[in-house]
Amino acid sequence: MLGAYDASLREQVLRTKRPAGRLVAAGLARLLVDRHRDVLHGWAVDLVVPIPMHWLRRCLRGTSAADELARWVGAGLGLPWAAALRRRRATRMQNELPWEERRANVHGAFRAGRRVAGRRLLLVDDVTTTGSTLLASAAAATAGGAAAVYAAVVARADRDEDS
Repeated sequence: MLGAYDASLREQVLRTKRPAGRLVAAGLARLLVDRHRDVLHGWAVDLVVPIPMHWLRRCLRGTSAADELARWVGAGLGLPWAAALRRRRATRMQNELPWEERRANVHGAFRAGRRVAGRRLLLVDDVTTTGSTLLASAAAATAGGAAAVYAAVVARADRDEDS
């Protein structure tokens, strides 16, 4: 994690959610890798995986911040990245829900592809608040046979903030 989801970091994360924000995602990923390189290498991951966005939301937005971040984190670590998880169903956006409802919102929403079996994964996302999306994604990866699952995010939002 680079820091709290506030002020300038929030502004930069929001920029990554637009097609023109790809270079911002590259910069944030580089900062994340540079700050945590030793820990990330210590995990001995062999595949970087973005937290998946539902295909319809991606079409409407025109990009996926998690995909862009994962691509650049992988490049910074010299590792491949792959969209090895799928969002099985559209869910409400987590920041639209009270934090108490977020776990149920994403429960069972993800499915792992064959690429995760036996692999040590690094899940990448832009923001985490309750960790519900990361936990649901990790559960899907584990059910798909991942040997280990770790996570890296750019920012952490407080539970009482809109994220």
